[in-house]
Amino acid sequence: MIPSIFLNKEELINQELKNDLYYDRIKNINLSDITSIAWNRGTNEAKKYKNQDINALLKKEGLNFEINNVHYTPGYMIFSQIIVNEKKITIYMKNIEKEFIPSIPEKYSFWKAGDRLINLFLCHEYYHYLEYYYIGLTSNIEKVNVKFGFINVKKQLNSLNEIAAHAFVKEFYDIW
Repeated sequence: MIPSIFLNKEELINQELKNDLYYDRIKNINLSDITSIAWNRGTNEAKKYKNQDINALLKKEGLNFEINNVHYTPGYMIFSQIIVNEKKITIYMKNIEKEFIPSIPEKYSFWKAGDRLINLFLCHEYYHYLEYYYIGLTSNIEKVNVKFGFINVKKQLNSLNEIAAHAFVKEFYDIW
């Protein structure tokens, strides 16, 4: 599977929605309006920062990162994560080496290099940091009616956070 960051907008959105916890309950709902909001939120936020170095942005906010060389899969493939209250980003290098790097299309092979590759993940997690401390979670902007039997419940789609974070990285690094 091609990493989301190297897909076009529509493919990326569809891939992230399929990974959502509620996908089976939302797959027949037209989500184009809220996915566009999430996408635009990510790209607009990136425009505020894109001429800056991601490592300088992390340092300014007191964010640290570590490269972890274990294979970590908590029920799904994960390449990086942020623990916002600790201001710590973890990059799971074994997962990246095993799954991400081999799936990078040749057109984007530039991104296979060490620091550039790590910076993609740092940038992605930086967006989640911005959500937590400054702009609010993208998934809270609009909730979706999800049907559980005869009951409709408004739920937030965590995939919207991921769509916005990927859009942020794509805009930040001009990955088009």
